[in-house]
Formats: sequence, C-alpha cells, structure tokens
Amino acid sequence: MKALQYNVPLKAGTTLKLALFSDIHFDSPDCDKATLKKHLDFCLKDGRYILIGGDLFDAILLRDGKRAVNHLMEKGDNQLNIKINEIVEFLRPYKDNILFIGRGNHEESILKYSGVDILELTTQLLNAGSKHQIQYGNYANFLRFNFVNKSNRSLLHYDIFENHGAGGNSPVTKGMIDFNRIAKGTLTDLIWLGHKHNAIADYSDPIMYLDQNGEVKMKNRQCIQTPSYQRGRTVDDHNVNFAERFYSHQALPGFGSIELTPFWTDDKYQLNADVKIIVNPYAKIGELQSYKLKVLQKQRENNLQK
Repeated sequence: MKALQYNVPLKAGTTLKLALFSDIHFDSPDCDKATLKKHLDFCLKDGRYILIGGDLFDAILLRDGKRAVNHLMEKGDNQLNIKINEIVEFLRPYKDNILFIGRGNHEESILKYSGVDILELTTQLLNAGSKHQIQYGNYANFLRFNFVNKSNRSLLHYDIFENHGAGGNSPVTKGMIDFNRIAKGTLTDLIWLGHKHNAIADYSDPIMYLDQNGEVKMKNRQCIQTPSYQRGRTVDDHNVNFAERFYSHQALPGFGSIELTPFWTDDKYQLNADVKIIVNPYAKIGELQSYKLKVLQKQRENNLQK
C-alpha cells in the first residue's frame, strides 16, 4: 500500500476537479475507445486531473487460451510491448493531467506470471522528458490532497482510500458490503473502488473523532465505485453475452467526478466536496455483440459455400 500526497494552492472559491477512471481494459477488443477519448478530452478542456484506479490494461495474452482473441496473433509475438506502446500513444495528449495510475487484478496477473511490471514501464514512458511526473501505485493506496497556503502549510486536506476491489459482480448489494467493510476500519473522506464495473455513488455512516485541537468533529464519508469502458463480451460462438448469461449487467462507460471547493466561514477554511458519476448516456447496448454476430454469420455462410 502506498500513501501519495498532492499539494494544491489554497484559494477560496477555486475548485479542484478530479476524474476517477478505472477498468478501462484498453487493449481489449471490447474497449469503448471512442467514449473514453470523449471523456478524456472533456477532462482536458475542463481542467480536470485524472486518476486511474486499476485495470488500465486488459492484458490477455495468447497463453490465456479461450480468453485470447485472434487480433493478438495478428499483431506479433511481443504482445506486452505492443500493448504498452499503444496505451502510451493514446494517453500521451493527456499525460500532464494524469496524477496517478493504480494497479488492478489484470496488471497483478501479468506481474505474477510474467515478471513484468507493465504499469511501471507505462508511467516511465509517459514521464520521460516531462516535468510533470505521474505516480503509479499499488493495489490499494491512500491519496491525500493538501490545500496549502503561500508558505506551503496545509490548512485543509481531502483523503481518498483507493482499492481496486475484489470478488464477484454483487448485483444485489452493488458492492455496499465492500464499502462497509472498508469504512469500519478506515478514516478517510472517500472510499473509491472499481473492479466490478458498477457505477455507485453513496454515503457511508459518519464517524466521530477528536481533531488536533481537541474539538469533537464528524466526518461524513462518501463512497464511489467507478464503472468500466469494456463492453460485455460474446462467449465463443454461442452468441451469449457474459452479462446476460449471469444476469449482472454492467453500468454504461463513465468516470467518477470530484469537485473540491474551499470556502471561508466562521474565521476558518472548510471544504465542500461534490462527488458523482458521469456516464455516456448515448451508449448503444449490444453494439459490439451485434457486430460479432454479423461476423460469425458471414463466416458460416462462407463455410457453407465451400
């Protein structure tokens, strides 16, 4: 677990805007790159800083058998090099807005079985020759945003506990059991999970504590689970979508939005936090599956003609 800190100049009424992405699965043939690009372009135009909470890569290799897809063989044997280079080229226009890239179970799998840290290589290539340095994290991380005065003294801070997540889709509880488990033992402003491809923004129970001046305070913690940019996949040639088979439909592609605005009241600074999910409302469900059905039908027709 890492603890990373970011200093932000403190100015009342000025908003720090953050975008939380996870489960992009960029190198998957089912990644909705068009929507992803639109959302990243929006962040660039809106002055938002970007955080990526794991599974930037899909990282399915030829060795993965039935999970592998034909396009891997078409591109070459150096699969990891190809995947890293493609992601770096895609993210390069946004690199100065990216603050953090965390690890997901797909990156963990490559590190465990191939001995290659693809996130470290990716961030090194993006950071090369740049004053702005993207930090890469572990599977779980604390991210603190310090609002500092001209003397670089922190007068306010906002803490995010980021964990990529684990377990199944949890279509009934929508991941709230995970949130409650973490909230029980973690003092933070926001709990951020990914992994399950759900879109959730909710509140956890508030916690009471003493601050450094001995005053009793309440912290009303929030929780967010960010969705995926990977669409459901057709399984083999049976034309069955994974989500349809297991009745656990994932959310539309999107990202978490955090807007932190300091304000002055009662002779001290306080912080307003607006947390929500932004999704693509125009995504067409089954678009990729329909395309695959057409391809399979064409293949069958060709086979019958032979």
